[in-house]
Amino acid sequence: MQWLGRSVRRLSHLLRWRLRRFLFVAFGVWGVAEPSLGGRPALGPFKDPRPGELNIPVGSEPFDAAQALNGSFSSPEHCAQVPDSLWVEVNGKGDCIRYYAHGLSGGENPAALVYFSGDVMLRSARGVRYISQSYLSTSPMEIENEMADWSADAGIPALYVARPGIYGSSGAHNIRRTHREIELMERALDMLKERYNIKSFILTGHSAGGQIVAALLNRRQDIAASVFSSGLVSMKQVTAYWEFRREIPGRLLYDARSYYDPVDEIGNIRRDPLPEIYLISDPEDRVVPFYSQLYYVRRLRGAGLKPHHIYAYAAGPQRHLLARHAKRAAALLAQRKSAEEIRLALAKLDVQQGR
Repeated sequence: MQWLGRSVRRLSHLLRWRLRRFLFVAFGVWGVAEPSLGGRPALGPFKDPRPGELNIPVGSEPFDAAQALNGSFSSPEHCAQVPDSLWVEVNGKGDCIRYYAHGLSGGENPAALVYFSGDVMLRSARGVRYISQSYLSTSPMEIENEMADWSADAGIPALYVARPGIYGSSGAHNIRRTHREIELMERALDMLKERYNIKSFILTGHSAGGQIVAALLNRRQDIAASVFSSGLVSMKQVTAYWEFRREIPGRLLYDARSYYDPVDEIGNIRRDPLPEIYLISDPEDRVVPFYSQLYYVRRLRGAGLKPHHIYAYAAGPQRHLLARHAKRAAALLAQRKSAEEIRLALAKLDVQQGR
């Protein structure tokens, strides 16, 4: 009967929050404050964002947290003013996708590293949206320097493709994990491939960036290798995990039915030749539960693929940030290092991080 009591409590909780949402939508009644944010821009769980024209930070100028929170729009003419950008259209609607590259040749580029970041929009226990502290101090120059270091480590070109709504791309970071975000990133990759004559990619994704990499792995034939760190690669399991872990039920904050789940299309991954696949996980991950990452690995193996699953140490308290591990693994793959050499290199990173 314990399960029945839990179900009743959850239903009662859901109904209370549905009433609160109705009051806010109908009358603007809302009494939740987040003093812990210290005056940072924030959006209540049911408040509509107010997008503006895309800002164009350059050099050491930081990205705009308020714009990441509310979203932005652009046009082909406006996008032409954005350094290293692509005007990408999906279903008749376009976005300006910015990228940061280092090491590209003017002729042919046989292979290139590509990185997709995780989310920068977070939610409090009460569903209030805000932007991560690290985003507030990030600039185009910082990303460019990061790509220069990564390219030097790997010996091949490196690109950072900014997801919609963040790091210089227009769009709505509020509306992520969807088929449209995947299609925007896929078409951006097509355009980069044509612009720079790139033959194959080594894709790297951290957290929600891992969902994009997994989706592209399902859809493309030009991915030589993919590396995931703390990857959000099993959407159904992760959304179920978070449904009642905040004060406000997840289904009132987003429509998980619109999300793309990479697990559903694992059977489409190319088989000849098999791509190299590396997943790097901390079993104590408190953001993307470890079992969801393990489930994806098992589904890959069940489909006849041969992923390498490496357990690593991410610093606390969230035990989630393993992007450095992923970039190091991708660089070693570009150098054609063995799986054992990659494991040893990541173990050294664990030690450096204080394990």
